[in-house]
Amino acid sequence: MIDDTTRRSRWERLIDTAVPLWAVGLLVLTGAIVTILFGWILTKPHRHGSLGVAARGIAEIPQTIGTLLSRPPSYRPAIELPYKRLPGGLTRNTAQPFTDPGFLLVSDFDEARSRRVVRLIRLSDGKMVHDYAPDVEAIHAGSTFSSALIDLKRDKPNNRYFPMHPLLTEDGGLILHDTSPLTRVDACGKPEWMVDGIFHHAVERAPDGSYWAAFREPKSTRQGVSPNFADESILQVASDGKILHRESVIDILDRNGLGHLWRGHPYNDDPIHLNDIQPVLVSGPHWQRGDLFLSLRNLSTVMLYRPSTGRILWHRSEPWLFQHDVSIVDDHRISVFDNHWRFAWDQPEQAEVDGNNHVLVYDFASDTISDPLAGALKRLDFHTRAQGRATPLANGDFMLEETEYGRVLRVAPDGTVRWRYIAADSAQRRYELRWSRYLDTIADGIGIQAAEKAKCA
Repeated sequence: MIDDTTRRSRWERLIDTAVPLWAVGLLVLTGAIVTILFGWILTKPHRHGSLGVAARGIAEIPQTIGTLLSRPPSYRPAIELPYKRLPGGLTRNTAQPFTDPGFLLVSDFDEARSRRVVRLIRLSDGKMVHDYAPDVEAIHAGSTFSSALIDLKRDKPNNRYFPMHPLLTEDGGLILHDTSPLTRVDACGKPEWMVDGIFHHAVERAPDGSYWAAFREPKSTRQGVSPNFADESILQVASDGKILHRESVIDILDRNGLGHLWRGHPYNDDPIHLNDIQPVLVSGPHWQRGDLFLSLRNLSTVMLYRPSTGRILWHRSEPWLFQHDVSIVDDHRISVFDNHWRFAWDQPEQAEVDGNNHVLVYDFASDTISDPLAGALKRLDFHTRAQGRATPLANGDFMLEETEYGRVLRVAPDGTVRWRYIAADSAQRRYELRWSRYLDTIADGIGIQAAEKAKCA
């Protein structure tokens, strides 16, 4: 048995041991070589297989620890950007009265529940007629995918789940996601089905009643890319949750002779950034029912794609810059929410809006582009760097979402603001939004009535 005295003496002898100067030099030299090699691997980790994955994981340890330590026990996602303090909720323009017959479906933060909820708001009087707060932790318990891109248990608990672009169903329920599995819940938030994987940005209804959604492969199988590579696909889901169609955007580009649009840039883990899929509901002179408009943000490109033939019928890169949200205005025009970034590939964190956002309207008949709300958006200082929406409405108005600043506006062609919605608490501290949706009482009336009449415990 070794007593404490013996143990202490051995420790003392160990720390008092003389170390040759050459050994210290060798240790310093080895450390320098390892540091240089570590830095070299981190410059292009995707080329070094499991060694690159390990190196990136080690490098991210300080950031991960800092993030965990900085998270408050009660999550409150307040906006850190400068903004004007304004009352939260819906405010109508009393100087020019206008009765809006529609509804707003919006993801907002509920202070009482310390989590995001989806609210259905009647625009004629600003009343919330229904809200949704599904137990996504229980829903995600059925997920089996693993990915370097997202960890559902860590990143998407109930109090951090931020439903993006929720879509109202005819039973009063929702289709929703948050860079997470695609889920359908009923009017009381109970799950009806889940499609596993990473869904993000837009979800839209196709003319046959199915849904198109942006999908990111949990693990790309492409050679020479990192585990964090965002391999984007378009994915079609039936109303019962069955997958009908799944196709890689990169494969679509390569097959149509447009691979240079993404291959011509320096390597980037997010070369495409699919952020909108807009199905064509009615055939016209320039497209057919079932075609898709796709918005590829990081290529500043919008394209018209026909899934039935695998052909890109039309595409245009710029003048929109890192755009979001392509919408069909009529039988010959589309609108594009132009974020209008200044961007440097080697310093993406320095990206910012160049002045203000724009809503650009492209006319297929005349091959011209107009900027009908240029003056209005400048006056409104409308400048969300990320996200953003521009929904054309039947009378020529647009519903605009300034996502990063928690603001939604209905703007007339002459620039008049008919109403505004601000996501803010009682102290006028704002929250981000996440792609609000305008609901028409004709197209969405059945779902609206079902949600209003729902009796939930």
